[in-house]
Amino acid sequence: MASQKNFQQPQSDKARRNNAMRQARVNEQDRAASETRSEAYRRREDGVVRKPRGLSMYQFKVTGLVFVILGTLNTALIMPHLDTKNMSDLTISVILDFASWFAIPLYAWAVLMGVHHSAHLGRYLARVVLLAALSEVPYDMATTQKFLDWHNNNPVWAVAICIVVLTVMRAVEANPVRDSYSGPIYHLAPAEANVVRAVVILAAALWMFFGHFGMRLGMMNEGLVLLMFVVVFELLHRHENTMTYTAAMLGAFMGLTPGLGMAVVHYHNDQLGYRSPVTKYLFYVLYWAQLAILGAGAMLA
Repeated sequence: MASQKNFQQPQSDKARRNNAMRQARVNEQDRAASETRSEAYRRREDGVVRKPRGLSMYQFKVTGLVFVILGTLNTALIMPHLDTKNMSDLTISVILDFASWFAIPLYAWAVLMGVHHSAHLGRYLARVVLLAALSEVPYDMATTQKFLDWHNNNPVWAVAICIVVLTVMRAVEANPVRDSYSGPIYHLAPAEANVVRAVVILAAALWMFFGHFGMRLGMMNEGLVLLMFVVVFELLHRHENTMTYTAAMLGAFMGLTPGLGMAVVHYHNDQLGYRSPVTKYLFYVLYWAQLAILGAGAMLA
């Protein structure tokens, strides 16, 4: 009996250790779930509630919208009446358009976080597709002064394509990050997963290139650049510094200002920052409204 008891003791200790480790993981998961990304403050530390450093998603979207409005203002009210012989007017127009590219990495990060943490991924995609459809006519009015121009399409369509690409990349991820991702999951061999990713990214890139999503100055394909940032973020977001440096170099190569936008992305704090759940829907309305107002102004001018 004594020998049997001694033989069973190591098994009991091992079981207790395994149970303790499992309980620790469960506690960590419960804590992470309770600390949602919409919290305005971090956990109490030493009895003090500290406001998180960096920029929230709300601040990201406000900053991005400001730069988007600058670009719309340029194409709607300045470029149609531009005197190419007047260097000062030409310089102002180019600066405003270049400034609008600053928003590309900000929205790429917002799309990534949306896919990673949306509780209803299908609804998220549906909202973006609806916004793209409703914005097409006012976008064309603001950019080409036509009611419909298939040579320059609304970049919100590119956002929808990026959501699909990210969903596929996450669905075949062999070692996904623990977050609130609510999309499908398929268990593929690593080689098969890499082939699926490559095919989807290539198909999306070709669609962006030939679809002319958000063409600026006849040379900047905002949709294609957005896709590049999204792919870099998805592949490297586990390695913050590598992701930032890689995306910054990509942005510098794509017109400099997208690279400068990475300085803002680097200071994200992974907080939503919305004071009300309704606030996130307000940005959809504001994007459409600025296109509609400036587009109408362009048609009437």
